[in-house]
Amino acid sequence: MANKLKRDQLPAEKAKNWKKNFKEETEKTFNLKLTPIILQKETYKSLIGENENRVRVYLGLEPEKDGDKYVLCAYAVSSFLLGSGDVYADYETPVYKLSDVNKDFSDKTDTVIESIRLYRKWRDGEIDQEDAGAAFRQYIYPNAYLLTKFELHELFNSQNNERIKIEFGIQKTMDVMISAVVDQTIKSADDGDEGAEEFNNTGLCPPYCDERSIYNS
Repeated sequence: MANKLKRDQLPAEKAKNWKKNFKEETEKTFNLKLTPIILQKETYKSLIGENENRVRVYLGLEPEKDGDKYVLCAYAVSSFLLGSGDVYADYETPVYKLSDVNKDFSDKTDTVIESIRLYRKWRDGEIDQEDAGAAFRQYIYPNAYLLTKFELHELFNSQNNERIKIEFGIQKTMDVMISAVVDQTIKSADDGDEGAEEFNNTGLCPPYCDERSIYNS
């Protein structure tokens, strides 16, 4: 019997597949250089405070290129629950750069903001526009990640790790597009009909499944 997964834990095969997908994407749309992104326990303790706030990690780019590639970097801030909903608001400081050794950038917030803006220009396809994959980056790469307190508590407190690494994977999911049938022919942009209307307002299953349905047993 397989070991029961902990909260927020990825099954090993899924993690392996996500990493494989990301590696494949480096040949298509991801043309940045990766450097180690490490979150230290000392930094974690500083960010969560007494209320065990969540940690939001923003992606950025170094101002200087390494050869012909920009270098990806990351910054962490404390994010607290705003009201009774699921909205998490960021504290402006402290903010840490998550390199191999975490650095307090609280007195360099302008530098952090410029770094994040540069990454978003890359994400939006404004950088390296001649790259065939530039136009698709906005659909693949996010601006930031909101880390849960459960996974961080497990790694830092339960397992007593001093450092954890942040790396990347890509989950590929087939989705549906709905369009009209005209003269028994499905019209779409791929058919040369750029005026075709295509819709997507569906919920994937999982996670949005009817657990009681006999077709989902």
